[in-house]
Amino acid sequence: MPTITIFTFSEMPKFEQAIEALNGKKKGETWISARINKYNKDEIFIQYWYYEDIENGIKKVFSEEDAYEIVSFLKENGKQKVLKRTYCFINFITKTLEIYRGPDARAGQILQMIEKCLKIKFSPLNLTTAHLTKIYSRHSLELKQVLFKNINGLIYDIFRGNNLEANAKFKEYLQTFPSSLRVISFRPKIKFMNEHNKYQVTLNGDKGTLRISSNEVFQFRPRFEVRQLIFILAATIGLLAS
Repeated sequence: MPTITIFTFSEMPKFEQAIEALNGKKKGETWISARINKYNKDEIFIQYWYYEDIENGIKKVFSEEDAYEIVSFLKENGKQKVLKRTYCFINFITKTLEIYRGPDARAGQILQMIEKCLKIKFSPLNLTTAHLTKIYSRHSLELKQVLFKNINGLIYDIFRGNNLEANAKFKEYLQTFPSSLRVISFRPKIKFMNEHNKYQVTLNGDKGTLRISSNEVFQFRPRFEVRQLIFILAATIGLLAS
């Protein structure tokens, strides 16, 4: 499951106007397709299309030796680039833009293109210690890992374990450093498509990212589940549209 980078907005063109402004827009070898999400009428489903050098793509998946053989074969057959896409969602109820990749250069390019098309500015999601505490207190089955930043001259301190919400040392840290909790990993209290595949969610308050742990059972999660997590975030920081 890719890391989802989340942005917020206060103003937005009307739904149909936003889709029209986005769909089919091009910049060099990149372009956007946009439509109403067929599973949610309050959401715009965006696909950002781009070409990536085939060698870079292969090296991310295979060992150096295997990558060399595969790249050589493909280039001999005229394949230099591969077409890729990144999924994004704009939700008019939660007032969020979700880009299904981490906060990297490509995510920045996608954000800039969407902002230019819509003629608005998005703000990175920021979760304070109070927000993170509220989330795991109200919407967690179990707190599994936390990260405190800038503690006693150290860059960070990490706690790992089961039911950290009941851990005495963690509680002491939270009281002593009330603004330093920046990352939490927890088992979310949501409705799952498959009750046997419950997982762990990591929220980074500084980067505004949501990451779902992966294992051998799954690689991707249903939008139905991810949307519930976004609603929890939006409700916690007061974004939900009235």
